[in-house]
Amino acid sequence: MSDRIPAVIATASSVAILIYACATAPTTTTNPSPNGPARPVTLPAQIPGGQRVPLTDSARRVRDSVNAARRDSGAAMVLRSIAGRENQPAESVFKNIKIFKGIPAGRLVNIMNLGFGRSLGVSCGFCHVIDKWDLDDKEEKTTARLMFAMVQTINKDYISKVPNDRGEQPVVNCFTCHRGNPRPIGPDGQPQRVRPPAGE
Repeated sequence: MSDRIPAVIATASSVAILIYACATAPTTTTNPSPNGPARPVTLPAQIPGGQRVPLTDSARRVRDSVNAARRDSGAAMVLRSIAGRENQPAESVFKNIKIFKGIPAGRLVNIMNLGFGRSLGVSCGFCHVIDKWDLDDKEEKTTARLMFAMVQTINKDYISKVPNDRGEQPVVNCFTCHRGNPRPIGPDGQPQRVRPPAGE
């Protein structure tokens, strides 16, 4: 019973946020017609060429709140399942740990939730098969490992060598490029779209 309480709270808060976002969303824009009254403008789900229509601020807040509630609920559930073992090395508590060996298991859960999840604006299921965390079935999990190695290399081999007399040495992390989006932000300020494979 107590295992379901965070999920119920997450669902209830998601519904409340959705109701708020719908109530405060801007009204439908209209396009004046030269021959009569204004008619509503309906945007397609995707712009021709495969790009998605950017989310409104209201929709982005709802998405982020729902994902945060899901992550917090999932993290709480995992932390309960490892109670008493939070300070043991992650690889002794979880299976298939490749990049976070030696880190306490409880800290790993928080890194996943607050580091990866929040930086990309996603919930656990974006990279993981829920309740089968060790599986490597999702390409996003492999990509996350590669991106983490890239960030470590940038911080260790490049940023650490930049002279800095203004305080702490700067670092890059997931948020540096993603800014709360599953795809890195491009030069135009929008998430980069995935290029289709060659030949398509």
